[in-house]
Amino acid sequence: MISNDKELKLVVNTADTCLQQIQNYLGDRRDGIGRIKFPKGYIRTANHFRSQLSFVSNENVRNNLAYALIQSDVYLWLINRTSLYGVAREMTIKSAITLMGSISETLAVAGTVGIIGKKHSFCERCNRMVNKSIIKATLRDQLLWLWETRSGIHIYEIDHREYEKYKINDYNRAVNATRGLRKALGEYHSK
Repeated sequence: MISNDKELKLVVNTADTCLQQIQNYLGDRRDGIGRIKFPKGYIRTANHFRSQLSFVSNENVRNNLAYALIQSDVYLWLINRTSLYGVAREMTIKSAITLMGSISETLAVAGTVGIIGKKHSFCERCNRMVNKSIIKATLRDQLLWLWETRSGIHIYEIDHREYEKYKINDYNRAVNATRGLRKALGEYHSK
C-alpha cells in the first residue's frame, strides 16, 4: 500500500523497470502470459455513464454512448498515467478529441429528437440549439471548435503536419465542451 509520495516514486520505478523487462523479453510477440492487468478503479462503468444520459431515449444509443465514454476513460488513463511523449502522445490526444467530437455529435442528435430535424449538420444543429435556448452561444462556440478540431479524423484532408498540434489543453477543452453539452441537454429535458 502506498501512503506517501516517496513510496509512490519507489513503486513507479519498480513498475517502470518490470514493464520494460516484459517488453524487452516479448518484443512484438503477442503472448497472453505477458499481459499486464489494467488497474481497477479508474475506468467508470457503463451504468455510471448511462445514469447521466437519461435524456437519450434510444436505449442502444444510450448504451453506445456509455461505451464510448468508457473508451474516453482509457485514453485519459494513458494520457495521465503513462509517459507517452511526442507523436504517440499527440495522436492519443487527437484520438481522444475525435472521440469527444463523436460523442458530442451523438448527444446533439439524440438529445434533440423531436425538437430539431434529423437532416441538419452538427454545426447547424448547434445553432438551432442556441435558438431554442437549449445551449448558450458560448457553448456552441466551443462545440464548433471541437467539430473543427475533430475534422482531423479525415487524414487525407489535412494540409499541414500534425506534429506538435494536439496538446492536453485541447483535450481538456474538448472534454469540457462535451460535458457542457451533456449537462445542458440534461437540464433542458428535466424542465
